[in-house]
Amino acid sequence: MDYFSADADARIDGALTVLRGLFILNLVAVVLFAQAHPALADGGILQIQRSSGPFVITVFTAASPLRAGPSDISIMIQDSNNYRPVLDAEVTVSLCREGGEAIKAVARREQSKNKLLYAALLSLPDEGRWMIEVTVVRNSQETMISGPIIVAPQQSFLFACWWTLALPPIAIGLFVINQWRKTENSKQ
Repeated sequence: MDYFSADADARIDGALTVLRGLFILNLVAVVLFAQAHPALADGGILQIQRSSGPFVITVFTAASPLRAGPSDISIMIQDSNNYRPVLDAEVTVSLCREGGEAIKAVARREQSKNKLLYAALLSLPDEGRWMIEVTVVRNSQETMISGPIIVAPQQSFLFACWWTLALPPIAIGLFVINQWRKTENSKQ
C-alpha cells in the first residue's frame, strides 16, 4: 500500500495547472467579449425611414457611420396600410454628391441574407455629405424617398482590426510568462 507524502511542500500540480488554464481561458473570453461589437439587426443601422405613397421605406447601412469604400445598403419596403413586407417590388438605390455624379445600383432580395430586405453593394469613392434616393416600383405604382447621409473617411484595415491582430502576441506573451514562472517555482 502506498503512503501519501506528508511533506509541507507537497501540492497537486495537475489541479493547479488546470485551474490556471481555466482562469486564463476565462480571461481571454472576457477580453474577446469586451471587444465584440453590439449585435445589429439583419439590415444594420437604421439611417432613414419614411412613408411615401403606399409604402413605408426603411434604409439600413451595415456600418455606422457609413464609410467610404464598399458599402452594404439594405432597404425594407412595407405596405403602409398593414406594415406587411413588400416582396415583389423593383428597388433602385442612388447616392449622389452635390456637383458629382450619381452612383446607382439595383437592390435585390437575393443579395440580402434577410430575405425580407432588398440589398445593394455600392462603392463610395470618398467621404462627405451624400444624398441617398430610393425608388420603389410595384404594380405600376412608383414612389421615391430621399435624404442626407453622412459618409465617413475609409478606415484602414489595421486600425479596424488592431485588437484581432494583437491577440496572438498577447496569448504567446502570457504563455511565455506562465512557463517562466513555472521554471522559477521549480528552482526553489
